[in-house]
Amino acid sequence: MKKRIAIITLVVATVAVAAAVPILHARPGGRGMHGGPGMHHGFGHGQGLAILGHLAKVGEELDLTVAQKEQIHAIVKETREQNAGFREQLHGTMKNVAQTLIANPNDVAGAQAILDNQAAAEKALKTNMLNAASKALNVLTPAQRTKLAEIMAEHVERMESRRK
Repeated sequence: MKKRIAIITLVVATVAVAAAVPILHARPGGRGMHGGPGMHHGFGHGQGLAILGHLAKVGEELDLTVAQKEQIHAIVKETREQNAGFREQLHGTMKNVAQTLIANPNDVAGAQAILDNQAAAEKALKTNMLNAASKALNVLTPAQRTKLAEIMAEHVERMESRRK
């Protein structure tokens, strides 16, 4: 009996750790892995989507007009609302996986189905974020996009130098 409990605990812990990394990154409006805003690491996965987070932080450097700021704010707000259900789904996933396996340790297919649903929610969230980044970048002038690229390159360089 102790061996069975240890195996169940190990399986649940392994699944929890494996799924925790993407969940930690998928926190628009929340806190990211490094304690900063959820937009820090891409406003929902990957450096490519960090654009929205950088826009919010470097508006003065880009010399955004009031209209541009309002448009970008509306895009971020709309996307946050659009992704609310997906974020809820992502946060409840590991609890559901654990409950499924605890109820029946042999129900790996059931646990996998829950993880598959999580993957679909993550994909939808990422797609929404990608569309929002595209919309926000279309608000900028070509000169502002060039300046943003320079700012992001400097940021990446600083982050890489900290890792060394």
